[in-house]
Amino acid sequence: MTRPVQLLILSRCLPAAVLLLSALQVQAQQQDTVLKEVRVRGRHRVSADTRLNDFATGQQVQTLDSAVLSLPGNQSMATVLSQRLPVFVKAYAFSGLATVAFRGSSAAQSQVLWNGVPIQNAALGVADISAIPATLINRAHVVYGSSAALSGSGNVGGALMLEQEPARFDTGLRQLSVSAATGSYGQNTGAVKGAIASRRWYLQAGVTGQSAANNYSYTATDGSRQHMPNSRVQSGSLMTHAAWRPNKHNTLDLWLWAQQYDRQIPPALFEALSRKEQQDNALRGVALWQHYTRKGGMLYARTSVIRDGYTYTDEAINLRTTGAVMQYYQEVGWRQHVGRNGKVLLFAPVQLSWLPAGADSQHQYRTALAGAYTLQLPAVRTEISVQARGERINDQNIFLPGAGATFAATRWLSLRANAQKTYRAPSLNELYYFPGGNASLKPEEGWSADGGYTIGAGTGRWQLQHEASVFDRSISNWILWLGGAVWTPHNIARVHSRGTETSTRIAYTAQHWRLGLHVATSYVLASTTESYIPQDGSTGRQIPYTPRYNGRVQLWAGWKQLELQYLHSYTGYRYITTDESAWLEPYNTGNITLSWHTDLRHRRVGLYAYCNNVWNVRYAVAAYRPMPGTNWMAGCNVAL
Repeated sequence: MTRPVQLLILSRCLPAAVLLLSALQVQAQQQDTVLKEVRVRGRHRVSADTRLNDFATGQQVQTLDSAVLSLPGNQSMATVLSQRLPVFVKAYAFSGLATVAFRGSSAAQSQVLWNGVPIQNAALGVADISAIPATLINRAHVVYGSSAALSGSGNVGGALMLEQEPARFDTGLRQLSVSAATGSYGQNTGAVKGAIASRRWYLQAGVTGQSAANNYSYTATDGSRQHMPNSRVQSGSLMTHAAWRPNKHNTLDLWLWAQQYDRQIPPALFEALSRKEQQDNALRGVALWQHYTRKGGMLYARTSVIRDGYTYTDEAINLRTTGAVMQYYQEVGWRQHVGRNGKVLLFAPVQLSWLPAGADSQHQYRTALAGAYTLQLPAVRTEISVQARGERINDQNIFLPGAGATFAATRWLSLRANAQKTYRAPSLNELYYFPGGNASLKPEEGWSADGGYTIGAGTGRWQLQHEASVFDRSISNWILWLGGAVWTPHNIARVHSRGTETSTRIAYTAQHWRLGLHVATSYVLASTTESYIPQDGSTGRQIPYTPRYNGRVQLWAGWKQLELQYLHSYTGYRYITTDESAWLEPYNTGNITLSWHTDLRHRRVGLYAYCNNVWNVRYAVAAYRPMPGTNWMAGCNVAL
């Protein structure tokens, strides 16, 4: 392998970040390193985004907090989501691209937002969640179902919302933590995070680095055991957050995320060899100004610029291509309390995406005017919300309404419902990629609805939470890539997705003991009901790479500072053709985590050990891309 260009982050940003964080006179940081569970909320009070906090009534949201995300062994959001939530993460081998899909949607129909800004690649229309370092994210919200009126067109199946730690203007705030982990196949990761604040200023920074050979063994098509070649990964990320509060009515936040991700692309099972490599780099910046009025209102303005660049090489055929895609995002909004129990939100987003290619540059321009109104009715224990969005994409005008409601039937039972119009315009690559783009593609559009209930009960020692949801979505002009030597996107007419989801959590606490069980399941039917392609055999068949059954089981037992967890995942059949003539077998994987933490000389110390795929299952998430067998990782975290 030709050595990749020296990593942008590690060579330029890491030394400066370490010097900055080391210079802080830090005090002990008291943080809970016990693995906290996924929380599911009908009323959302955990997000910094007012759209999710105050106006997403009736939507199902699951939240992963920093106690889970910051563990040294969690290299990426792909690892966290695939192990802990019943969503489908499509991973192209251990070191390859990974995307997430919700409720039978495609990856392109799922949004990923960072501090309120969509960050999926503007050309591809998807985000590689294997390149998102979980340890630098403070909270991750998984929003199930469409919320297009609030989040914009393209949000069809759901959204992954990533947030940094909110600014804390505290003169006593001094934090510094260091974590590192090592494991099988040459895996090594490290992270340094720190923060310092005053009454008016807040500064936080985090930097991570990762390297792995990924030379795990697998079974080749001839039955022999081989070691995965050309699979090395090196990456580095830097995230910073600076905030200024000149007075109690105004705050200004600035976030910066710089990243370099270099990976070799291993051969698929049908390839004799691979000498492919790809270097991805990204620079993302977000600025947010918020003004709080004396009457409970808020004015805000959010601006973002994102550049995603890549270099792809294949030495076997002497190929080298480079490119970049740019995205500018601007949003201004106003939130106001109306009466004693109402809130109103008006906002106007603008988004411009383009491929810098001289005279042949392609672009997509979006403008919108959106509003939402939420009303609480305490007398009948009900909350309702209505939303509407008028959006223009290039020369196409669309209208996206939505509504949701929650009802507290008793102290322990609540009901919810939500309905949304959905719409997704084809991405730049789907329209213009050469060879294979299809400029005649129609946009995907339809309606989605879901509802469910939550039961919560408990005593001093026992806690029970049970949830169930049903959903239904119909999309016209569904886009699917088909082909052989050259793949081309096509509209395959209408797709009907429906299914159920459940989540049950039981926890017991007594003195020094903690015991718990969490079971999450999903059942999804996503089938073609009409087809534009005659006799293609897709009608009534499951959409490719949409498992009908998905489930997660989490068991934990803790005693004082020691905690043992077992995570079990099941993924059902995934058909890889539209007529269900070929498929991937279901698979079960188990993962064990052992953690211990204590205070040593005013320092918080945590030790962690992981054993992944403990049953040594041979499986593939994507066709012809085998995953590793049993592997381990051990790490530590120190809060100085």
